[in-house]
Amino acid sequence: MSTDVLFARYKAETLQPKDSIGAKWIRLLDLLDLPAVVKGKRTAIKMHLGNNVGFTTVHPFLVRKLVEKVKEAGASMVFVTDNAAAVFDAVNRGYTSEVLGCPIIPVSGTADRYFYTRPIEPPVLDLTEVELAGEIVDADAMIDLSHVKGHGDAGFGGASKNLSMGCVTARTRGKLHGLEGGLEWDKEKCTGCKVCMENCPNGAISFTEKGELRVFYHHCKFCQHCVLICPQKALTLAGGRYREFQLGMAKTTSEVLKTFAPENLVFINLLMNITVFCDCWGMTTPALVPDVGIVAGREIVAVEQASLDLIRTEDLIPGALPAKFELGEKGHLFERIHRKDPYVVVEHLATLGHGSREYRLVEVA
Repeated sequence: MSTDVLFARYKAETLQPKDSIGAKWIRLLDLLDLPAVVKGKRTAIKMHLGNNVGFTTVHPFLVRKLVEKVKEAGASMVFVTDNAAAVFDAVNRGYTSEVLGCPIIPVSGTADRYFYTRPIEPPVLDLTEVELAGEIVDADAMIDLSHVKGHGDAGFGGASKNLSMGCVTARTRGKLHGLEGGLEWDKEKCTGCKVCMENCPNGAISFTEKGELRVFYHHCKFCQHCVLICPQKALTLAGGRYREFQLGMAKTTSEVLKTFAPENLVFINLLMNITVFCDCWGMTTPALVPDVGIVAGREIVAVEQASLDLIRTEDLIPGALPAKFELGEKGHLFERIHRKDPYVVVEHLATLGHGSREYRLVEVA
């Protein structure tokens, strides 16, 4: 059975403000029937706030309008949440409580120690349990507000990645990324330039006095930033088990969703500033395709499926790919870039009972 997915197209038919994406965003929110989702409930807006010198995250205007609508819908409380490091750095992207109209709260506490442990049954390799962020588990309703982009491990980042990576502790993120394999260092190729160490977002890489590379795997989240930026290609990711990684993401997402009644969930994916890498890289790169718009609905599977379907290889902007990147011959645009099928995680979520991949796109007038 198909489910309805709302779609606000970025391109406007006229130059009138009422036809622009900002006005369509407000009309889309009205069509979501938010009172049925949030009235009388403590409501979390889970989003990725970005970090470092990146700025192509969700625009504060869109977040503020969402907060206003959630308040109008009668939520007892509304707050925006992400990991502590992102919350502390959020002001650099224009996110403050005054701008957004609500508190911005670390999802698992300021020290990343507020969580609830949930088993993963059956386990995915050595992923036997996950630590779910306390502020998410304690909420009564949740709006999953995601910026869709490419991802070196998962193929793409959208609603599922926002939950599986953003609603858990750093320790769990490391275990999830570790499902794909470990890092291998080729000493003969390495010139000791330390670009990998200087750009590791978690400070997990160091060099000994003898020039030996060391990885502190407690901090490593296997984002592959070091692999991709090494000028000598001295680092590689062993294993290549991206399908196991996607299964781990899906099962973690499932545990997050189980903490809510289905009627108290909304999923919103923004197909704007669609970059090649995840916002967690802390940098902004050129958009791969022109801005598409915004999709939203009550089932995560349909929203993710529709989002991917709307991002097309034929719309790739010339010159948008980073230097030395070449498109593969088949698959979705993200698969042709990252060599990983982004639909796998959607298929797993459908198998786990979180919706149908069949959908009907309902365009917001």
